[in-house]
This record gives sequence, C-alpha cells and structure tokens, in this order.
Amino acid sequence: MVGPVVTFGIAFVGIWLIIAIHEWGHYYAGRNIVGIPPESITVVELYFPRYVALNDGEEWISPRNLEQYRQTYEQYDPDGEHIERFLAAGELIQAAVVVPVAVVVGFAVSVEIAVVILLLSLLSTAAYVGIDLIATLYTGTPSGDYSQLWETTPMLPIFLLLGFASLHVTPMLLLT
Repeated sequence: MVGPVVTFGIAFVGIWLIIAIHEWGHYYAGRNIVGIPPESITVVELYFPRYVALNDGEEWISPRNLEQYRQTYEQYDPDGEHIERFLAAGELIQAAVVVPVAVVVGFAVSVEIAVVILLLSLLSTAAYVGIDLIATLYTGTPSGDYSQLWETTPMLPIFLLLGFASLHVTPMLLLT
C-alpha cells in the first residue's frame, strides 16, 4: 500500500504535468494559429501554476497583467480573429493528450490509475474555473480563459466545459 505522502506527491506531479500540457496548448495555438513568433511567446515553467507569457518588445508580460497582455496579444491578432482558439487551446490540447493517455493506461496498466489521471485533469480544470470566477468577481474584470471566453462569446465556455467534462467522464464510465 502506498502511503499518503507518496500519494500526494504522485498527485502533485500529475497535476503539474497536466497544467504543463494545458499551457503548451496555449503556446501551440499562439505559434501555429495566431502566428506569434517564437521569440515573442514562451511558457514560463518556474512558477506553479505555469503560464504563457508574451513579449511586447521590451519585456515579458504575464496574463496576470491582463490589459497589457491583451494589448501585446492584439499586436499579432488585431481583429481578434483567433482569440477564442487561443483561449480554448489549453483545454482542448489537455483533453486531446490526457484522455487518450488515460485510456491506454486503463487498458494496459490499471483502470484505477486511468481514473485518477482523468480525475486529476478534471480537478485541475475545476480549479482553473474556480480561480477564474473568484478573481473575476473580485476584480470586476475577466481574469482567466473562461471569463475572457465568456466576454467574447458567452456560450463558448459553457460548451467547452461540457465537452471537456464529457471527454473525461465517458472513458471513466467505459473503463469501470
């Protein structure tokens, strides 16, 4: 039997990896859909949680400084044509990587481990949404992916969450 410290450590590493996949999804969309050059976008990996920073030509801008981040983003997407894809890419790539990995683990290794992987992915997204909601209510301005999606296309974050949850719950039901 695995002790609680080891279990916590494994869960922490799992969430850390899932967040990395999420952020690399934003990076991928920024590079390949929006067209942000590699010298102007990076995943900041020293922090937990990780984030995608944009360079405005003088310094690296964190999404925590939302207004300056938006202005920098708009240098590459002035019409906002790709903003929804950029914001949703973290969730989409997370689901596209985590769910198949969990299904393979479920068939090849252990159903229990697969379910834990899927639950950690759901938990990390629930935490993102919760933090986004609290920060948005506290500051009065959109503070994360979901609130910014809500601002641009109100139904999109609802469908994104429903799709994301369905992609995770369905394999859990089929594996167990």
